[in-house]
Amino acid sequence: MDIHQLRSWIFELYEPLENERQYIVYDEHRGNLLIDAPPFSERALRLVRGAGPASLLVATNAARAADAGKYREALGLQVAAHADDADGIPGGPDLVLSDDELVRPDARAVRVHANGEGATVLLLRKAGGVLVCGDLDLASDAARALLPLSFSVVLSARWSPMWNAGKDNLLALQDELPKPRKQFGILLQAPWDRAYKGRLDDKLVPHDPIVPREVTAPREAAMGPETLVVASAARELVERPRRPTPAAPSATATAAAQQSPKATKRPKSFAEDWSARGSPRPPTTIANPETDIQPPPPVVAPHSIGDRYRRLSVEELAGVPYVDYVWGGIDLSPDGSEVAFSWNRSGTFEIYSVPLDGERIFQLTDAKERSVWPRWSPDARQLAFLRDRGGDERFDIWLVDRDGEHERNLTNEPGVMHRDIAWSPDGTKLVYTANAGGNAFALHVVDLATGAKRAITDGSRDDMQPRWSPDGTLLVFWSRRETTRTNADLFVVASTGGETTRLETREGKDGESIDPQWSPDGTRISFTTDTRGRQEIALASYTEREVRRVEHMTDSIHDEYGAVWRPDGRALAYLHNEDAAVSLRRVFAVSHADHAVSDIPGMHLSPDIGPDSDATAFMFSSPSRPWDVFVTRERAIEARALTRSLPATIDPATLVEPSHVRYPGADGEDVPALLFLPYAEALRGEKMPPAIINIHGGPTAQHHREWNVATQVFVNAGFVVLEPNPRGSTGYGKKWREANRRDWGGKDLEDVARGAAWLGDQKLADPARIGVYGGSYGGYLTLMSLALRPDRFAAGVSVVGVVSWKTMAETTRGDLRDYLIREFGDPATDAELYRERSPLTHASKIRAPLLILQGENDPRVPRGEAEQVVKALRDAGKPHEYHVYPGEGHGFRVTENRVDALRRSLDWFDRYLRRSS
Repeated sequence: MDIHQLRSWIFELYEPLENERQYIVYDEHRGNLLIDAPPFSERALRLVRGAGPASLLVATNAARAADAGKYREALGLQVAAHADDADGIPGGPDLVLSDDELVRPDARAVRVHANGEGATVLLLRKAGGVLVCGDLDLASDAARALLPLSFSVVLSARWSPMWNAGKDNLLALQDELPKPRKQFGILLQAPWDRAYKGRLDDKLVPHDPIVPREVTAPREAAMGPETLVVASAARELVERPRRPTPAAPSATATAAAQQSPKATKRPKSFAEDWSARGSPRPPTTIANPETDIQPPPPVVAPHSIGDRYRRLSVEELAGVPYVDYVWGGIDLSPDGSEVAFSWNRSGTFEIYSVPLDGERIFQLTDAKERSVWPRWSPDARQLAFLRDRGGDERFDIWLVDRDGEHERNLTNEPGVMHRDIAWSPDGTKLVYTANAGGNAFALHVVDLATGAKRAITDGSRDDMQPRWSPDGTLLVFWSRRETTRTNADLFVVASTGGETTRLETREGKDGESIDPQWSPDGTRISFTTDTRGRQEIALASYTEREVRRVEHMTDSIHDEYGAVWRPDGRALAYLHNEDAAVSLRRVFAVSHADHAVSDIPGMHLSPDIGPDSDATAFMFSSPSRPWDVFVTRERAIEARALTRSLPATIDPATLVEPSHVRYPGADGEDVPALLFLPYAEALRGEKMPPAIINIHGGPTAQHHREWNVATQVFVNAGFVVLEPNPRGSTGYGKKWREANRRDWGGKDLEDVARGAAWLGDQKLADPARIGVYGGSYGGYLTLMSLALRPDRFAAGVSVVGVVSWKTMAETTRGDLRDYLIREFGDPATDAELYRERSPLTHASKIRAPLLILQGENDPRVPRGEAEQVVKALRDAGKPHEYHVYPGEGHGFRVTENRVDALRRSLDWFDRYLRRSS
């Protein structure tokens, strides 16, 4: 360990190991990066281990690769080497490098060649650039290839480090430095000669370089840029001789010393007295006292946008189209040239495609029925997709040609729901899940040529998200088959049927392993797990229906999910959920290097990576932008929109962006929420405006920073809107997600009611004029809020809300009944809980006016649910209105109906929450 050249990010291993130097790039998050290694020995192994755990060894030439296999065995790391040096590594390298390739986001490997020989050098993105050249002679012809690179430090195996002016030394060795023009002072007049000498003296004054930014960045973030110090000051603090610190004298001794000072013997240095107490190591920066870094407070007061504000009609806002994000997302064609998606620009969701390069968008279907979940065939000649009728969610699988001219119903089973479709690698078959024969959702395979269908699993439990192995022989999927119904596992089955094998990915812990994806070579399976208390991406090494090792990709504290492989198998793109914003990130499979692909404020979804492992298509939405399709590349400055749903007639500045807030909920626990404050121009002169609590469905769902047309309609009309994520919501870890298990309508209801109280306490809204709005489970909590917290809410709108858990369990679809039993309770053994937590039981307590909106064909919350509470309100003479939308299901898919539902809701709140009413 070279303590004289110690840096915070590099350790140098040299003497007494054969008088040569190897280097380790320190990285506590991804594991250290070793560049070459000394000849294998127990002593060298101890030195490498002493620098911390390593994850990757890069061999710069064939000679250095000889002992790489031994280090791999001893340290459990991966080995990377150029293709020319691969034969020298026993067992071969784990990563074969090309002539110019990123090993990690901060480490670039470059191959140089000359006279039939080659060597690999690494360029590190640290403090101006660090070139690690191994055994390469910088004066050789091969080193000339390094001249275009930018770096300031050169680290060599045979020479002392060049910590400054490394590029200048390379230029000098290559005889590339510019020759100075000769100037003779005697030819200049004396005053000019003296002036020139003065300027030259100024240039010769020594200037200390600044300490590398990595050293001081953490303190700079807290205390400001004045924490930077010059290198000489830092070096003096670090390298000056240590002096023993004498024990603190007592008060008596101090007084005696003041009376008669005694001569003391000078303490010995460490070299002479090893028992002397050492002084604490001084800091390498001079800074103000450390303080906690606090995020800026959220915006909690309306502000003005002047003439840019415009009162938008319900027709304008509710009529804005958007790309479907619920059913299957988008799909990038196999050649990476265009994206297929579902869009309701025509009034209903139809299948479209758009080239990555170009402006035209092609509509491929026009059935006036919901068409979603597009998937390209491997030859890109046709698309498979799902279509239902009247919003009943009984999707059939359809095929459409690439030109949109010919359609075919592949399954034609009107009473069955088909979903989770995926093409076989050879393009001859499709796998899907379906609840045929009254069973749970089982895996099925259909032959495209004959239309023959074959059940792969027995349908005793719901099976989800089947994926073909790259060779087409296996299917991986996830299912809940344990007696502990909340656990989920990965399973593998032959694509022709047969025995199903459970993969051990949870190490005996309770939790979920879901969303499996085969790696391109079929040796690994990525999946999402929550066994460590949050959703995160993991990799399972797979062989012969067994998992040899499970490796977690990141160590974030936030939920992460939705991983997809890059076609080269080196990295995965995944979604990172933080404070209701979802960004798109990339993590490398070997090094675990992690960085953002797109982090525009808002919500990213459905990433898909092109065959070049570069172009990435995804969906994006924000509170001021409806769902659209975007594409980005590694070197792109910003992502580019392929669709534009927001009309040019709507100024995005008129739409409101929220603040992420937290307020005290049940038991004093903080409840995360999004707060939308109307602009001052929308308040109509009211200092304390009315408010609406918008409750999401699920309950295992979340309010994100995304397009929510109901919220924008309300806030544009002058209502404060609070979107709480009460216990039971996703996005805030496993504990919060499971906090309302078997307690629906309990503490999650109290979280909602406390949100209404918080708005009044913060003087954000009039506590006497707060309404509640929600759909599905949000509609259920709306009904419960009006019944059990009547003093908090002055009006409510329930959209397809649950009324009685008993009848819900008897009439809903099978997979939803299983979800109800798993998360809430068994109706056979928990009948009293079902009765006590049903809004129908407490309907007589509802005092506030209630609007109920329902879809005629709802397969999840059947129409009979709404009919029960309507009858109870009608019999009791309670103020209410009820409207049923023909041809609609669980939510309103047709633009005309969506506009009507929001107009009714806004009119309802205007009527009962405005002072003029």
